[in-house]
Amino acid sequence: MKFRMGKIVLLVLIIAAASFSPKKANAEVKEYNLEIDYKTVNYTGKEKRAMSVNNSIPGPTLYFKEGDIARIYVKNNMDMNTSVHWHGVLVPNRADGVSYLTTPPIKPGMTYTYEFPIKQHGTYWYHSHTGLQEQLGVYGSIVIEPLEQRVDIQEPDIDHVIVLSDWTDQNPNEVLRDLKRGSEYQSYRKGSTQTLLGVIKNKAIIENLKRSLRRMPPMDISDVAYDSFLINGEPMSTLKVEPGKTVRLRIINAGASTYFYLNYAGGDMKIISADGVDVEPIDVDRLLIAIAETYDVLLNVPEEGAYEFRATAQDGSGHASLFIGEGEQVLAQDIPKPNLYKMDHSHHMNKDPGMEMDRSDSDRKTHDMKGMTHGNMGNDSMEMSMSETMKMVENPRPLPPYNKLRSLESTELPPENKTREVVLNLTGDMERYIWTINGKTLSEDDKILIRKGENVRFVLVNKTMMHHPMHLHGHFFRVLNDQGEYSPLKHTVDVPPLGSAVIEFEANEEKDWFFHCHVLYHMLSGMSRIVSYEGSVIDPDIKEIRPKLYRDPLYYWADVTILSQMTDGIAVISNTRNIISARWEAGWEDEEYEIELTYNRYINRFITVFGGADITNEEQKTRGIFGIRYLLPLLIDSTVWIDTDADLRIILDKEIRLTSRLSAFGELQYDTESKWEWKAGGAILINKWLSLVGQYYSEFGGGGGIQIRL
Repeated sequence: MKFRMGKIVLLVLIIAAASFSPKKANAEVKEYNLEIDYKTVNYTGKEKRAMSVNNSIPGPTLYFKEGDIARIYVKNNMDMNTSVHWHGVLVPNRADGVSYLTTPPIKPGMTYTYEFPIKQHGTYWYHSHTGLQEQLGVYGSIVIEPLEQRVDIQEPDIDHVIVLSDWTDQNPNEVLRDLKRGSEYQSYRKGSTQTLLGVIKNKAIIENLKRSLRRMPPMDISDVAYDSFLINGEPMSTLKVEPGKTVRLRIINAGASTYFYLNYAGGDMKIISADGVDVEPIDVDRLLIAIAETYDVLLNVPEEGAYEFRATAQDGSGHASLFIGEGEQVLAQDIPKPNLYKMDHSHHMNKDPGMEMDRSDSDRKTHDMKGMTHGNMGNDSMEMSMSETMKMVENPRPLPPYNKLRSLESTELPPENKTREVVLNLTGDMERYIWTINGKTLSEDDKILIRKGENVRFVLVNKTMMHHPMHLHGHFFRVLNDQGEYSPLKHTVDVPPLGSAVIEFEANEEKDWFFHCHVLYHMLSGMSRIVSYEGSVIDPDIKEIRPKLYRDPLYYWADVTILSQMTDGIAVISNTRNIISARWEAGWEDEEYEIELTYNRYINRFITVFGGADITNEEQKTRGIFGIRYLLPLLIDSTVWIDTDADLRIILDKEIRLTSRLSAFGELQYDTESKWEWKAGGAILINKWLSLVGQYYSEFGGGGGIQIRL
């Protein structure tokens, strides 16, 4: 009897082992061939070179069933390296597709084979994790069918994938250079420049004054002026569906830096899944989808008409449309454009009854996470009271509906595990376009060390005025919300401006995984980390190329002003912390000149220290200088230096944008040798490269001319 029982136990163990093997005998190997290449597109009336997958933008949808084996051959037909990351899909570390971190880049002409078991179901996507290729078109969708269909929802008549994206005719590398130089050109192009005239028109003088006193820059929601927004590669398209049918939309936000508001002319949308994980159904009339998130929603098609499903850019700069049904078009309700003057860095606060309200609790401690839900603010990051903020809000702008998302089953982590808590402050400098975590970029502080078998909790505190969609590779995490034990599982979470989110996950993997902001330009400007399991060994071929992950590229620019009485300007070569600059001014009539050559070390958005030389033709004098640049209240730039002759110089300068094209500027300077000097003037923006300038300078007199931006 004991022998028979032993055989039965052994048989059960063998069957169980076989059923959990990723390469079990009945698993289907599903193969795809993907080719990444250049493609000419025309979304705006201008032909531009993009990138594509299988000559398509977006690339083809990859269909799998839970339990399959995915085998995907990716060929690179371009003349540069590329990569593919399977966003939200739980894959072996080597298959994650982050160049120099987990996977070697795919070199020109080469093919890389990704193979991994499909351990989940839901809606996911794939995209390049190399440079700005995602912005240029290297992305596509993934649909994984479950082993068993849900019984708590009606089976839809139509199952349709929609991929949202943003497109710019500009070279994305040039866009990033614009942002790095502090140019307001992107804001000007999309009409979001804050001006003195706008402040007066919107009766926002007090709010603007408070913001300036706190040394906060003007509010904006997004960084890039896009030329088009797309659904499945088109600004507008139609899905023909018979009246009375139910449609399941699998919505993927593949935008490089755009959040979208979603609404439907045919009625409410029923959310049934978030980031590929099923949730209890909830009805919403408007949905804010963060970059890199996915939602599955059910829609009903009313009688007689094609009803618009609209994706509106969060900054109100445009939208894309999918008309669902047949017949005359029925338009969705317009989403009100944000009033940046009234939002004042707290635009996620509003009175929309459909939103999840942010809360501030003066007694809440950072370590008391059970009472903290998405969007709560700590007092250290909130610089004005709730009542002040609420008065400033004009247009209702809902956040993602995280507090309403409820998992179908408990998501609590193993209580026997130890908990590691990590506080991550999301920080940055909009003017120099440096985005950091705890004040440091990836190249300066790369790793968050964790240990296998523990529960890990990240407290994400956003100290900036921008949204940050934070994505963790290789794991799903709980987003702590009002649902407690049933808090939803996600792979990407929005952390709103001056808000916070708390996520937690079981450390059940190995090696290194990327954690980063999914605003593509923020990630490339430093807002990322490596979640590293203690004791991990880096594969030899990855270890050899790992330093390339930390590259901190140099950017260069120059502003040259040529006036009738003089010339002045600045030329800069810079990376994150190091700035080499040359400033000059020279008069035509008396041929006096002064050239300031400095090395500058950026500390943070308030402080930069520098040293160098000041060269003049007055007595052919060259002096060594050392000083500090400091941002004062009212956003006044100040410079103080002392030179090797023991002379002290103090400079205060300020620019005020009067209208979207017209700005005024002034500078006051005191030098213990030459005493007081001052200048004042104005500029009219002509285009990205040119402005008309008029200026009076106490040293050289008045005149006019042009400023050229290189």
